[in-house]
Amino acid sequence: MASSELQLPPGLAPDLEYNQLQVGTIIAFAVTYFFCTLFLLLRYIQTFKLVKEIELDLIFLTMSYAVGLVYFVTILKLMTHGWGRHVAEINQTDMFNLNKILLPNTITYLTVPGITKLAVLSILFKINPAILYRILVVLASLCILGYTVTLSAITGGPCNPNLGLKSLTCLQNVALSHAVLNIASDLAVIALPIPTIFSLNFSLRTKLTVCLMLALGSLVVVCSIARLPYVIALQNDPDFTYTQAILGIWSIVEVNLGIFCGCAMRLKPLFVKYLPGLKLFSSKQQQTKTIAGTWTSSTKELHGTDPRKVQHTYQLHSVQKGSADPMSEEDEGGIRVQHEYDIHSDRGRSSRLGELAGGGGTKW
Repeated sequence: MASSELQLPPGLAPDLEYNQLQVGTIIAFAVTYFFCTLFLLLRYIQTFKLVKEIELDLIFLTMSYAVGLVYFVTILKLMTHGWGRHVAEINQTDMFNLNKILLPNTITYLTVPGITKLAVLSILFKINPAILYRILVVLASLCILGYTVTLSAITGGPCNPNLGLKSLTCLQNVALSHAVLNIASDLAVIALPIPTIFSLNFSLRTKLTVCLMLALGSLVVVCSIARLPYVIALQNDPDFTYTQAILGIWSIVEVNLGIFCGCAMRLKPLFVKYLPGLKLFSSKQQQTKTIAGTWTSSTKELHGTDPRKVQHTYQLHSVQKGSADPMSEEDEGGIRVQHEYDIHSDRGRSSRLGELAGGGGTKW
């Protein structure tokens, strides 16, 4: 009975209607890719309207967006040869064509998460000038680039699905290796900026905003972990064409969610400019404006006129006659130093962390 279930009938896969799993795959891509498109468009609007500079992370995200579309096109092509259907519905010809398309499908999937993480790391590199921190960011980038290129080369070489059924086992090992490395690198990217965030004297709202963005990034890790059991199941699953489609849905959500998060990380200037009432971000500039507005109102009440037109008279005496001792009885009427302050600023790192919260520091 078991052998009859796996017996391959005539090739009906191209002529069959999409089943629920295949329709679900298309819907998952349409919804997540829509948000990717929307937020990438907002990034370009911000770039040309406010920032006036195409930044490195935007180039990486655009590449991920394009490769992600190619990845979905290969999935649609796989569906015509039985991907997302039970093995019993596929004939030998369809199986052969399916294996041919698995090569570009696998390589595009291996590529997209790596490019997206390089985009995020290019942002994180700027938020802290500390040498050790930047070395860690560079090392993380090199590791991600290294395993992406290595696994892609293995997929196109000894694990090429066109070489026969034995290569499929090799391809499944590549998928498992990538899943583990993908989860590890996701966690590393999330963990890198956390010490910097909490070492600075930011308001609670700003810290919570940045943590919210990191939490969105952690959803990518959730998708990576959720697809891991299906990667493991492929090792001994006779109905692998069906299991591959379930795995594909998680892969689509993972890929597109990563692009979405990468775009959302840098949208603070746009929100502050066009949605100031949203109040997702708080800054010292906003506090300064509030104080300035209060002073202006008070001045108008006192003088009944525009504060810019108010004349102020100060009598300055010779600096040489001034006394640094405020209690001194000498040189009455001279300039006296009442209080002395030493001010130290950590503005460089703080402004760079603003990039993680969504913007480009002084370019806001």
